[in-house]
Amino acid sequence: MPAARHQFGREWILLLLICSVAVVIVAYQAAVARDRVLAQEQAHLLAQTRVIEENLVRQLKGANNALTGVRDDLGPPERADELLVLPTRLKALTAAMPGVRAIQVLDVDGFSIASSLQQFQGMRFNQRDFFRLARDGWHDDLHVPPPFPGTRNTQTVVLTRSRIGADGSFAGLVVASLEPEYFEIVLRSVLYAPDMVAVMVHGDGLAIVTAPANQRPAIGENLNRPGSMFTRHIESRQPASSFYGPMASNGEMRVMALRTIQPTELQMDQPLVVALTRRYDDVLADWRDDARTEALSVLLLGAASCLWLRFNQRKRLAAERAAQALAAVERESARRFEFGLKGADLGLWEWNLATDELTINEREWQMLGYAPRKLPLKARWWQSLLHPQDGPRVQALHEAHLRGEAPGYRVEHRIRHHDGHWVWVLDHAMVMEYDAQGKPVRLVGTHLDITERVHSQQAMKHMNEQLEALSLTDGLTGVGNRRQFDRTLAAEWMRSMRQHQPLALLLLDVDHFKLYNDHYGHQAGDACLRQLAQTLSGCLRQPMEQLARYGGEEFVVLLLDGDAAAGAAVAQRCVDAVARLKIAHAKSQASPWVSVSIGVSSVRPSPDDSLERLVRSADAALYQAKQAGRARFEVAAPDSDWLALPHAANDGTRPAR
Repeated sequence: MPAARHQFGREWILLLLICSVAVVIVAYQAAVARDRVLAQEQAHLLAQTRVIEENLVRQLKGANNALTGVRDDLGPPERADELLVLPTRLKALTAAMPGVRAIQVLDVDGFSIASSLQQFQGMRFNQRDFFRLARDGWHDDLHVPPPFPGTRNTQTVVLTRSRIGADGSFAGLVVASLEPEYFEIVLRSVLYAPDMVAVMVHGDGLAIVTAPANQRPAIGENLNRPGSMFTRHIESRQPASSFYGPMASNGEMRVMALRTIQPTELQMDQPLVVALTRRYDDVLADWRDDARTEALSVLLLGAASCLWLRFNQRKRLAAERAAQALAAVERESARRFEFGLKGADLGLWEWNLATDELTINEREWQMLGYAPRKLPLKARWWQSLLHPQDGPRVQALHEAHLRGEAPGYRVEHRIRHHDGHWVWVLDHAMVMEYDAQGKPVRLVGTHLDITERVHSQQAMKHMNEQLEALSLTDGLTGVGNRRQFDRTLAAEWMRSMRQHQPLALLLLDVDHFKLYNDHYGHQAGDACLRQLAQTLSGCLRQPMEQLARYGGEEFVVLLLDGDAAAGAAVAQRCVDAVARLKIAHAKSQASPWVSVSIGVSSVRPSPDDSLERLVRSADAALYQAKQAGRARFEVAAPDSDWLALPHAANDGTRPAR
């Protein structure tokens, strides 16, 4: 029990470590996801500032072209006729540019000498900052002075181009007043979220237009504060940048993208800046919901793991107590079982799968020829005793049983005796114990020595094989008999049909053998047949050419994968071999020596053909050889059939032997 409690403590420590790692991983993934959401939102805001920039640049270029055109076409000195028609021209230019409220021309003293708006005609603007700045430090750039308060809580933004006198001195201004309402519409067009605010800011930091209008920063508010996101953008000198953090004006957390609008070709002395912002909390609302869900999932998983571990430990503790009680019972049962095994002459073996140790009883030691030992054995020593041919089979049955595919296994195999010979045993085994997870931990089996029985069965099998061979051998000649031939022909016919190979058959008959027997006697006839069988066997190439006694004085040769040409070549070898024996045959009408006549037939077996037809064709060719004078061979013509030949005159079947 103390060991179990220590194990339980280690499991709790491991679970806490796993839960801690899971929390760290989830927190890290949440942080990465938050950064990704912020980066995506910043990229989206920057893309929208690009849309605003494209629109504003078009308006600024149009206003600059209008200012430059009016300046270049007008004096000084101004002609009276030009001043008379100039307001009409300025009205037309203003009407063509929706972002411009008014255009007017000021002389060197600040008087409006021409204006698109009648109320400005003749007014003096020399006290305005935009006029004084242009007069005191004039240049030829497009001047963008700081905005000044206008009507209806707006900021007026003007663009100016200096007029140059004949002597190169300051001669006045051409001024375009921009329309705040138009730029508010442009800013509103890019808003895609209710918490979003768009601001157009002068380069000095004053907010010119805000959309929606009631949002911070307020119109006229100065954003150029130390540490503000506007200031950081200006100081970065980058055309566009994005930030997130507290607003300098009210401390509210927001995500902001800023873009500087100062096209190089316009030569603006001050830039305009557009800023788009969103509330930080609104940007991360979906991420916060996901993070909360993931945190809750980790918490629930950790709680479930703790409950499961607690339940599992209690279950294992109860199982261990039950196992201890069961072990005591099993020890007593094993003692009684051992007593029973001694009476049955069985060897007992027990394999502890957890420790890979094997224990065997005294009878098993005796069966293997070893002195009994008390120490447990390693399973690999036991497996080394298996016969190499039996080992894989026994191992396969063993593994299948351990996987639960069979309730046990029973197999006959060989194990090596101490002196080196093999002992046949009947091995019967099954799992007797499983652990709490259902895995087998103890395998028990018995060995019964069946060596004598197996040797008796093997001797009987050998005798049966010998009898089988005798039943297929001709007793007189020692070659295969008619039964062997029929069996071989049937098997080779099917094989040749599957493999689309030809099959040839030679039917041999000893010429005038009846007269030989009558003249020399039957004992001489038997000796002649034995000598012929030995000679024919010697001239054939085994195993592709197989000889058998067909009956009486007839022999048959089966040529595997042989066509008619191959059959003719073998037939010629047989005729020549018999002729070289020069066995005297005084009564033969074909030769003074014993001779043979051979019929050759060949066919490529098919489902529409039969092996009987092959035999009949060879028999028909044999008939032709005898008709032609014997001591020769004939090859059957394709599609020949012996039954279709004319009957002989003597008995209606074949010529006399």
